Parts: sequence; structure tokens; C-alpha cells
Amino acid sequence: MKIIKIIGLLLITISCKMASAQDDPAEITAISKDDSAQLSTFLTVNNVNACYGNYSMLSQAIRYNASKCFALLVEKGADVNKVCNGYVSPLMHAAKYGRLDMIKVLVAKGANIDFKYSGEYIAANGETPLTYAEKYKQTAVADYLRSLKNKN
Repeated sequence: MKIIKIIGLLLITISCKMASAQDDPAEITAISKDDSAQLSTFLTVNNVNACYGNYSMLSQAIRYNASKCFALLVEKGADVNKVCNGYVSPLMHAAKYGRLDMIKVLVAKGANIDFKYSGEYIAANGETPLTYAEKYKQTAVADYLRSLKNKN
């Protein structure tokens, strides 16, 4: 009986994941696969900074560690400081996930290293990219951001 319950739960879990993946917009599906060729077919000047819930496409590329899509979005002019629905900036996502290479690109493109979150997302309230990196134990990122602050 336990085996039947376990198999049933697995089938429900798999079908829910498949259903949620099918609900993702094509742009987000392309990003989740780091398929920049597919993403480029959807990108326009009008949607490069579109929000999908709390995330811009650039933030999604950072979250998925989709380096090819990230590079394409930056090349196409994605706003490196874009905040969706009062959520955190792309730089804060990169700090949280330890994406140092992406952080360097974001900073070079004008990301605000002094951004301080104040909003409804309690886990980030009062945080900056530096303190967010420290919070999530992203030492290399924190060291890099600290070095930028020391230059100022």
C-alpha cells in the first residue's frame, strides 16, 4: 500500500511540474534552457524589459544562470536596474546566487551598487547587493562589491 501511495505522489508531482512548465511564457522557457537563439525570436525593443511576475527577463536569466540569454538581454539593452512589482533588482539576484561574472557585467552597464531594497519582500528589506551577498554567504561577490565601494 505504501508503494502505491508513493507512486501516486510521484505521478502527481511530475504532472504538476509539467503543467507549470507548460504555463511559462515562451520567453521564460527559453531562458530556463539558456536557449538564446529561441529567446532572440521573441525579443523586441518593447518587451526586453517586460516583467513576468516579480522578475524581469534579465533577473530570470540570472536566477537560471542562463549566461547566453543574459548576454543577449544585455546586448539588446535590458535595463540593469529594472525592478518588477517592487521586488529586488537584477544585481541583488546576482548577489544572492553568486553570479560574479554577471555582476561584473551589470556593474559595467551601470547597475546601482548602492540600491537598498525597501518593500514587501521581508527577506530582503533593508538589504543592499553587498549585504545580500553576505547574507547568502557569497564571499567572492561580497568581496568584489566591497572593493567597488572602497574605490568611491
